[in-house]
Amino acid sequence: MKDEALLQSLEDAAARLSIKLSYEELRKGEVASHGGIFWLRGERRIIIHRGLPAAERIEVLTDILSGVDFSGIHLLPEVRERLEKSAEKKAPQALEA
Repeated sequence: MKDEALLQSLEDAAARLSIKLSYEELRKGEVASHGGIFWLRGERRIIIHRGLPAAERIEVLTDILSGVDFSGIHLLPEVRERLEKSAEKKAPQALEA
């Protein structure tokens, strides 16, 4: 899947999860972030730095959405697999005795 189509699918997933997504200038002043998720006035929001190329927007959005329960929405298999792999990377590794 091409980057633009993948990015659109991730953006659509955010919308279906009732998460407002926007691209803003995040490199001004003291803020130096690629993006993140937060609550504002009772709604979840994701803001991603608008200057990122599509591939980096995909990485940031994948990382953020993999931490959200996306099991209740339909996703393209490639998108679901990408989110699940990202979630697995975040999961704490079980300690071996």
